[in-house]
Amino acid sequence: MDSGKILQNLVHLAVENGITVKFVPLQVSYARIKGNRIGLNDRLGTIEDFNYNLAHELAHSFLHYDKGDTIKSDKHKEYEEQADRAAKMLLAALDVMQKGGAA
Repeated sequence: MDSGKILQNLVHLAVENGITVKFVPLQVSYARIKGNRIGLNDRLGTIEDFNYNLAHELAHSFLHYDKGDTIKSDKHKEYEEQADRAAKMLLAALDVMQKGGAA
């Protein structure tokens, strides 16, 4: 799996949906989404970390765009679990596409 190509596809997906992605020095989190902007911590360890965190924040943008501030919500844990599952599914789908589709 070419992790660089997956990151490129995730950024393209974001841009196609009007979302700006920036690498920023976040102090306490791996990534954040606010409105139509995603900030990825510029000190994440590996490209796989960037991929996962971007996929996670994109999942929030698609699943929870109408929920307001999900961090302060009493459903925060549920929203995080949903974004985790969706991120894993998105990354798996991109990996299959990169390999030429399902066998």
